[in-house]
Amino acid sequence: MASARAIYLADWVLPIVRPPFRRGGIVVEGERIAAVGGEAELRAQFPDALVRDFGEAALLPGLVNAHAHLELTVLRGMLEDLPFVTWLATLTRLREGLSAEELRESARAGIIEAIRSGQTTIADVGATTAGFEALCESGARGVFFHEVFGVRPEEAEENLRGLAQRVAALRARSDAGSRVRVGVSPHAPYSVSAPLFRRTVEYARANGLPLCVHIAESHAEVELVRRGQGEFARIYERRGLAWRAPQVSPIRYLYDLGVLAARPLLIHGVHVDEEDIGLIAQSGSTIAHCPKSNAKLGQGIAPLPEWLRAGIAVGVGTDSVASNNACDLLEEARFALLLQRAHRASPTLLKAETMLTLLTLGGARALGVQAHIGTLEPGKAADFIAIALAGAHVQPADDPAAALIFSARGSDVCFTAVGGRVLFDGQSVTTLDEERVRARLREIRARLRSLLARALG
Repeated sequence: MASARAIYLADWVLPIVRPPFRRGGIVVEGERIAAVGGEAELRAQFPDALVRDFGEAALLPGLVNAHAHLELTVLRGMLEDLPFVTWLATLTRLREGLSAEELRESARAGIIEAIRSGQTTIADVGATTAGFEALCESGARGVFFHEVFGVRPEEAEENLRGLAQRVAALRARSDAGSRVRVGVSPHAPYSVSAPLFRRTVEYARANGLPLCVHIAESHAEVELVRRGQGEFARIYERRGLAWRAPQVSPIRYLYDLGVLAARPLLIHGVHVDEEDIGLIAQSGSTIAHCPKSNAKLGQGIAPLPEWLRAGIAVGVGTDSVASNNACDLLEEARFALLLQRAHRASPTLLKAETMLTLLTLGGARALGVQAHIGTLEPGKAADFIAIALAGAHVQPADDPAAALIFSARGSDVCFTAVGGRVLFDGQSVTTLDEERVRARLREIRARLRSLLARALG
């Protein structure tokens, strides 16, 4: 339980909505922020409050992970150096070989890593309910997007009925109030038929559910949608599936199907042109940027500066550790910035402050929850973190934004709270049994190794 009133202080405070300032903090009353200001001001205004001083650290809003797959955590490092379509097929076979209990443990391991690295809100996408359960158990805030698949047009209604039943069950089970929302995710153009896309969008809009789609991620996807060729087209042919390429970009395909009208969260968006960016911006759709996953799978560099110039709400996501290997948003933001500067040969492109905003308020905007989280302001949810700045790899730290983006890492996080509740106290995650989860993960991994050998055999 959160204390009735507490002051949290640090050498640096980064509210995001205003410049960083020295020696200050926030006051938390129950689940919300009551005040933000300098140390002397807060102590004078709230003389009876409990005080915790993090000292040589930065106090800032909790980080928002705009895209993750918590249930895949156990697959970290198992799918190395594979072509995208082979990687995807192998991942699917391994996931199908895991029991519901094993997937839950995998998701718990993922949420532990996320909380320890300062993530207070996670947009998780899952083919099973494991991620939803982990979010609810952990005390983290989030959106769980339940995936739906189905490439046969004649099975669209059946696919939708199954999704609707599962989503209804999740909403009935949720004891997390508004902390964990449920949404839906028609997976991607190569795994969802046009009728299923349309019906899922209709269902989401009728029920007020958030929507997300993996889109414009791979060269193979573009080949399928634009030309009806490539690896996905060959898979369709082997399965006897008829496919008539719409001969447009993947983004235009979603627009023509009416998907963009639902203002979805678009995941990846690597292969987009000027017209696509215009369609995204005009529709009010948002983007989850996953630069490390895009790079590791060899799919390209997304046009982050162009998205921002177009006024699109962009959040940063880690994707799964099956494609990234780390659930660390500070590392993700650093990689994103450096990759863009190297690609454009510009030492001034983007700023540390820009990336820090994308990790917090940007992610909140991408998920449509900026009224509640993403900044340190009175009245907002007390979702905040402290990041130590005392390490040799960070010092000296006169510019806190630069220190966080260019030097700090997830392991420097020393405190994580959601709604005023402490989830990570600097030693351990308070809501889950970390040792038990780690031990179980090792057991599952041992079984997976033989399954992987068969999948690649």
